[in-house]
Amino acid sequence: MYSNFFDDNRQSIMREFFINDISTLGTVKNFKKNELIDIKSENYVVIVLKGVISQSVISEKGHEKLLYVLRPGEIFGEMCFFCGGTDSIIAKGKTDGQMSIIIGDVLEKILKTQPEVYKYFMHSVTRKFRIVMLQLTNSVFNDALGKISDALLRLYSCADRDKTGRACINMALTHQELANNIGCSRITVTRCLNKLLDEKVISYEGKYIVINRPDILKQYIDTISCE
Repeated sequence: MYSNFFDDNRQSIMREFFINDISTLGTVKNFKKNELIDIKSENYVVIVLKGVISQSVISEKGHEKLLYVLRPGEIFGEMCFFCGGTDSIIAKGKTDGQMSIIIGDVLEKILKTQPEVYKYFMHSVTRKFRIVMLQLTNSVFNDALGKISDALLRLYSCADRDKTGRACINMALTHQELANNIGCSRITVTRCLNKLLDEKVISYEGKYIVINRPDILKQYIDTISCE
């Protein structure tokens, strides 16, 4: 359903490029699960090397909205690097992991000598724009069941599928994290997930959600036409 929005092959090429060609030019640091990642620089790009980093925005009253989940080879900080200003996005370790921090002066030199590198940054920014666009339209077009179904389908589109079309979301998500993602209460998310479990649309393998029937999830949502 979302294959027209996200090109997995280009995403893989971008990840491999940042890990293999750029990350060695930065400072490698480890991060812990639930650690807030605060980079002591105003001009940088971070490449995830191992583990997973989540990015969220938090309101003055403490409400959290999950924006992105970054896996190895994916980056953050590129928007501020190119546009200046601040984006007020909070980065946090979703798991233990490792990252490479590339400071602005190093990036400037790379871009001057290898202008083709711009296309990888453009890919990252465009992908994030599309993720936020789909999150926005989901919040406007759908009820609670539609919102959770849409969020699961977006995760499904990034997961490896077996021959039957089943896919395990290879990232443990709590009901509260899903609630933050779609703007509903945790109780509402639990109720919707229980309905999908009863219908065998989803199941669990340990802490991971398995999408068994993506075709049923599609019936619950109203989204942008991608035909």
